[in-house]
Order: sequence, then C-alpha cells, then structure tokens
Amino acid sequence: MTSHVLDSAAQLVAPDRPASLKARLLAWRERRRERARIARELLSYTDRELFDLGISRADIPAILDGTYRRY
Repeated sequence: MTSHVLDSAAQLVAPDRPASLKARLLAWRERRRERARIARELLSYTDRELFDLGISRADIPAILDGTYRRY
C-alpha cells in the first residue's frame, strides 16, 4: 500500500507538459489533489507504522516534493 503512495509521489515531480493552458491548469490541479491525498494518507499513519516503513514524519515533505532518498 505504501509503495503505491511513494510511487505516486515520484510521479508528481515529473509530470507531462500538456500543450494548452486549460490542459496545464487541469493537470496542475490534479497534481495538487494527488499530493494532498498522499499527504493525508501518510499523516494518518501512526509513528510506529511510519517507522516500519523506514520513514519519519519529518520525511513527509521530502516525499511529497520528490526529493526523498533512502540511504
């Protein structure tokens, strides 16, 4: 379940560039909705669940921005 969330977050970073202004606006709005959905899901996990996944609450902004790296 969570790998889907992380995969979805990775897609937010490199969206396709639609040609028209209306298409770009709709794509931007959809990316914002998906980002909010991912944030809600990650924030709903307990600290223990996040620990089991190998992330912390402090990692959530990086996951949403697509800059999160696991070392």
